[in-house]
Amino acid sequence: MHEKSNILDEWLVLNAQQGDQAAFRQLVTKWHQKLLYQSYIRTNDWEQSEDIVQDVWQWLVVNLTKLKDVNKFSAWIRTIVDRRSIDWVRKHQKERVNQKQYLNGIDQTDNPGLTTYSDTTSAFDEHSIVVLEKTLEQLNADSKLVLILYYLESNSIESIAEILGIPKGTVKSRLFHAREKLKKLLKPKIHEKSE
Repeated sequence: MHEKSNILDEWLVLNAQQGDQAAFRQLVTKWHQKLLYQSYIRTNDWEQSEDIVQDVWQWLVVNLTKLKDVNKFSAWIRTIVDRRSIDWVRKHQKERVNQKQYLNGIDQTDNPGLTTYSDTTSAFDEHSIVVLEKTLEQLNADSKLVLILYYLESNSIESIAEILGIPKGTVKSRLFHAREKLKKLLKPKIHEKSE
């Protein structure tokens, strides 16, 4: 299934690079939600994530022809979204520090709830999904992103390393530590449900 998806991406990218607007729209349809969710993991701000992903699509209209190896589209687009999201977080953190200093420590952050990740709900009951989502919120952005890229989107270790711009060993380490943290966080919740 994952290989068929990659072949479709390659075909759409090749056609979009030649000016096929319908192919570009199909890329947007196929990838928009995934990229939006990936950005949200970093920013924790849906509105800003929408702006980031929209900016990436606008940038891509002009720059898609720069991609020479079309089978790298997935890693390429995810890397761009991830870097822009990280840049926004860094800038936003500086602004928040300045704002906190100005407001004498009053924190006025906006923290919308995590919504259900699409295409993953069929195997779980509603309670399990809610518990898992709340537990994922407790993980840092790097851990959440690695878990989602690996388990929910079936990316390989190599692909995740390329997307995030980190060594394969770091991906393996993050996966291990994220799984361990998730187990510890979920263990009491599983016992609560069984009682």
